[in-house]
Amino acid sequence: MRKLIHGALVLCLLILAVVIPAYATADDQRKAEIKMGRDAIEEAERDQKFVTDPQIVERVERIGQAIAKVANSETVPATYGNSEVYQFDYKFKVVADKSVNAFSLPGGFIYVNQGLLDYCQSDHELAGVLAHEVAHAAHHHMTYLLKQESKLDGQIALLLLAGMLTKVDAQNLGNLLLGAQLVRIARSSGYGQKAEADADSSAVIYAEKAGFNAVGALTFLERLAHDYGSMPNQELGILQSHPAPMDRCREVETKIKSLGLPLNRRAVMNALKAVTESGTDDKQQITKVKLGDNVLFEPAPIEQELTSEQRAQIIATKVNQLLDKEPVVREITVSPDGSTVMGQGEPIIVVTAQDASLIGKSTDEVAQDAALVLRRAIWREMIERMY
Repeated sequence: MRKLIHGALVLCLLILAVVIPAYATADDQRKAEIKMGRDAIEEAERDQKFVTDPQIVERVERIGQAIAKVANSETVPATYGNSEVYQFDYKFKVVADKSVNAFSLPGGFIYVNQGLLDYCQSDHELAGVLAHEVAHAAHHHMTYLLKQESKLDGQIALLLLAGMLTKVDAQNLGNLLLGAQLVRIARSSGYGQKAEADADSSAVIYAEKAGFNAVGALTFLERLAHDYGSMPNQELGILQSHPAPMDRCREVETKIKSLGLPLNRRAVMNALKAVTESGTDDKQQITKVKLGDNVLFEPAPIEQELTSEQRAQIIATKVNQLLDKEPVVREITVSPDGSTVMGQGEPIIVVTAQDASLIGKSTDEVAQDAALVLRRAIWREMIERMY
């Protein structure tokens, strides 16, 4: 039996050597990668249900093809794998699965779960994920990994042994085993840390060149890190073979900064924003400024100058501009005279005597209340970014 198992392993290595030879030309390798992906499709799609909603399919296809166009035309240097551009006909499918996962097979066959689509807060975040998967294919991570690895795990050896005992044709068995191995690696993000780092870095470039805000790649990873740490039982399949992606977040942030891209997280996620809400108070129109469910400020009109609504719009704009700069709590202060809420040294809300009279408080109390609401909002956002 031991000899039989040893023979099985040797045969499996020989099969892999046949399947992944040293190709004479780049086109030969391109065709081989496409064939590898197609051979693995049956395994990848076994017992799977796919989303057919036209709006969902169109969204993924639109974003995915925009990124694929860049991958098929521009050379992005690879830190793992091979950066040579091959013309792949990228295919995108949406799996009816609630877990937060996506994976790609050689040749540009990419699968994204419905759960991941629901988890993304913008097209920019989804673009970051799809760009990551495109990078795995475009930089030939799977074939590079298979060339580097000559070991097969015990599960594959047992499958091969079972195949030999049932007299399965060797070449067909090789295709079957390789397909199973490819799907296992892809689904579990088992390429290795170097490949994941390359896909993360390349995703920033692909997404940006495709017209998306590359910060979406960062906010998606940051939310994963936060949720994985606070809710380890949540279905975050994309992390199943990795620790919480703290290092990945830092590396992606560094990459974005190195490219000189603006780092505005709030532009690509469901961030808390100041909004105005009209109402009537003592027979006069008063427009409130709100942050979430909390009233930040109720500006009274300035006679013959500004209406309550105009003041509210100005204040809301200033607050959102401040929040986009990602201030810290200590940067929200109240001026020494107690009349102005300051953010990063700039006046955000100037409290008038009429504002204070409107709600029966002193100007200092109104300013302190507004500063507190603003500090709490900033604190919540800081906590959510912690990983």
